[in-house]
Amino acid sequence: MGNAMPDSDYIVYTDGACSGNPGPGGWAAVIRHQDMHEDICGYVLQTTNQRMELQAAIEALNLIPPGSKVILHSDSAYLVNCFNDRWLDRWLLNGWKNSKGDPVENRDLWELLLELIENKEVSWVKVKGHGENELNNLCDKMAREIINKHKAQAENKEQDKVKPVSVMIKAGRKGENAKRRLGLLTGGGDCPGLNAVIRAVAKSSIYNYPYEVVGFNNGFKGLVENDAELLNDYRVSGILNRGGTILGTSNRDNPFNYNEDRDNPGSAGQDRSSQAISNLENWQIECLVVVGGDGTLMLAHRFSQLGVNIIGIPKTIDNDLPATDLTFGFDSAVSTATSAIDKIHTTAESHHRVMVVEVMGRNAGWIALQAGMAGGGDIILIPEIPFDFDHVAAKVLDRKKKGKKFSIIVVAEGAFPIDGEPFYRASGNVKRLGGIGQLVSDQIEKMTGMESRATVLGHLQRGGSPTAYDRVLATRFGAMAVELFTAGLFNKMVCLKGNRIEAVDLAEAVQGVKLVDPQSEQVKAAIAVGTSFGKKL
Repeated sequence: MGNAMPDSDYIVYTDGACSGNPGPGGWAAVIRHQDMHEDICGYVLQTTNQRMELQAAIEALNLIPPGSKVILHSDSAYLVNCFNDRWLDRWLLNGWKNSKGDPVENRDLWELLLELIENKEVSWVKVKGHGENELNNLCDKMAREIINKHKAQAENKEQDKVKPVSVMIKAGRKGENAKRRLGLLTGGGDCPGLNAVIRAVAKSSIYNYPYEVVGFNNGFKGLVENDAELLNDYRVSGILNRGGTILGTSNRDNPFNYNEDRDNPGSAGQDRSSQAISNLENWQIECLVVVGGDGTLMLAHRFSQLGVNIIGIPKTIDNDLPATDLTFGFDSAVSTATSAIDKIHTTAESHHRVMVVEVMGRNAGWIALQAGMAGGGDIILIPEIPFDFDHVAAKVLDRKKKGKKFSIIVVAEGAFPIDGEPFYRASGNVKRLGGIGQLVSDQIEKMTGMESRATVLGHLQRGGSPTAYDRVLATRFGAMAVELFTAGLFNKMVCLKGNRIEAVDLAEAVQGVKLVDPQSEQVKAAIAVGTSFGKKL
C-alpha cells in the first residue's frame, strides 16, 4: 500500500496473462478502499494479452461508483501510456486509427474503458514489474492461477463434459463489500421487448442497488454450458428499441432432458440440471430471473422446486399466460399483423380477391382476434371456435351479393374446421403447425369461384422494434423483478393486473393456458360490426 495517495478513494492493481497470445487468458484485479478488500479474476478461452490487461481495468472500474478518485496500477506500459501520453486522444481524432494509419486493435474494449472513466478521476501508474509490489504480485498470481485451473479442468477426463465457451468466467469474488448478484436468461421464442426487459433489470440493479446482473446466453443452454457475461451499463445501453434479445434464446434446450446432438433433436437427452445449479453457485448468483412463456417458465418452476430462487417475467406474442392480463411482445405482434392486413386490404380490393392472412396462434387466437378486428377482417378463424367451411363461403358470397367484391379472412395457425384437427406440415424430420391459411384459401376458391390468395406472416410477427406500449410494459416488468429480489420475494412471476404491476406465485402462473372466450366482450364487439367467426355464435 506504499503507493497510495492520501486523497485517493480507491487503490487498484490490475494484471492480465495469456498462454499463447492468442490462447487461454486470465485477468485479475485487487481493489482497496478504506476497509474494503475486493479481489476479482476471470478467464477467457481464446484471447490476447492486451485484451486481458484491458479487461482487468474494465472489471475493476466497473465496480467503483461514479465520482470516485482512483489510482490504477498496471504493469502494462502500453495501457498506461495510452492515457498518460494521450494516445487515445489522437486515435479518436484519427477515427480510431493509430500513427501508422492502421485500425486500433481491441477498439470495443477501449471504448468501454473510456465510458467507465468519464465519471471518475483516474490516475494511471506504471508498475515496474513483478516481484517488487505485494498487490501487483497478487494480481499476477491470480491471473495465472485461473488459467492453470481451467487447463487442469480441461485435462481431467473424469469431469462432467461441458463445452468450452469463449466468454469471461468470473471467479474469486471476496470481501464484505462484494455485490449481490442476479442471473438473467431469455428462453423460448423471441419477441419484441426482450431487450427492454434485459435493460430494465440491469439498469435498475446498477442505478438503485449495489447489485450485479449476469446474463446467460441462449436461454437454458447458456445456463447448462456456463456461457455467460456480466451485464454492465455499457452492455445494455442503446438496446431499448431493438427487437430480439442480445442474450440470444433457445426453445429446445431442456436442462432436465438435455440433448447435445443438435443435428438429431429426437435423440435421448441427459439430466444436466445439477450442472446448471452448480454454475449458478459458482457465479454466486442469489436469484435467477427467467424471461419466457409457458414452456420456459415451467422449467423455471422445476428449478424452484430444487431450491433455486426464481423470479419469472412473462413473455409471449401469443398472450396466452393466464396469470397476467397482458404479456409484452403481444402488442408489437398485433401491430405488425395489423399493418400487414392493411396492406393486403388494398390489393384485395383492387383485384376483387379473397385474401387469407395466416397469423401465429397455436392454441390461443388472441393475435388473430385483435389484428383481425383492428385490420377490418371480415372473417376471423381461431382455435377456440372450430369453423364451418360452408359458413365461411356463405359469408364471402353474401358480401359479393351486397357489392363487396373482396373479403379478408384472418386465420390463426392453430385454427381448424369442425370435426377436423389442427393442420401440420412436414419440415424435414419435424412436423410444424401451419398451412391452414393455404387450405382455407384453396377451399374457399373452390366453393365460391372467387380468386383467392394466402399470405403467411410467420416470424415477421416476432421481429422488428417493440411498440411504445411493449417497451413501457417490459421496463415495468424488469424493474419490478429487481424490487421482488430486494424484498426477498422469490418463486414469483411479475404480472399486469389492470394497470398495476403485481406478482403471483410461479406455481400459479404456469397452470393452464389463457384462451379466447367465445362469449367474451371482444368477440361480441367483432360480431356486432359484421365480423364472422366461421360459424353461428
